[in-house]
Amino acid sequence: MYTGKKLGEAIKSAIELKGVRKADVARAFSIKPPSVTSWIQTGRVDKAHIDKLVSYFADVVTPEHFGIGSFETNEILFNGYKVPLLSWIDAVKQSDNDTLAAISNIWVPTLRKPGVQTFALEVKGDSMEPEFTAGDRIIVEPQQPVVHGCFVVIRENNAEAMFKQYINDGSYHYLKPLNNRYPIIKMSEHFQICGVVVEKFKIYI
Repeated sequence: MYTGKKLGEAIKSAIELKGVRKADVARAFSIKPPSVTSWIQTGRVDKAHIDKLVSYFADVVTPEHFGIGSFETNEILFNGYKVPLLSWIDAVKQSDNDTLAAISNIWVPTLRKPGVQTFALEVKGDSMEPEFTAGDRIIVEPQQPVVHGCFVVIRENNAEAMFKQYINDGSYHYLKPLNNRYPIIKMSEHFQICGVVVEKFKIYI
């Protein structure tokens, strides 16, 4: 990984590419804005923030941008945490870790300690653009409470799971695609929520 001035320049350019402010970065890392300025000026970043630095800017730069060598998707573990990548058909099975591990041999890193049923999915299609694009990997937590505005993986009857934003409007509940070319779906008792999306991971190579 780069150090000193070179790392500072890499952080500065990543911020510019992502189109965020230093205050936004500070909020994401639970630090004060002057600390972000210090990162840029000195290139000194606490080791506790390195993993998140890569993850936070993963939508605009690769790890190599920060001087981190290439890695295999199945081997990278930011914090030693990983979850199995499932198919959209297997996503509805609500299995525990041992069963999930038997289903998939592909693992996706996660920044938070996963629950016993946590899994990952690879986004398909463009219905959740621009926030989520095809190929993005999302971390799904079945035990996470469902609240208005959260992103959910859900199925209707026995159909394959789908990915939408959950909208609670009084006594009515809807599934909203972020891409306005797709229709909003009114929920009924035939829908079953498989889990809440708690994180996104993206790679380019």
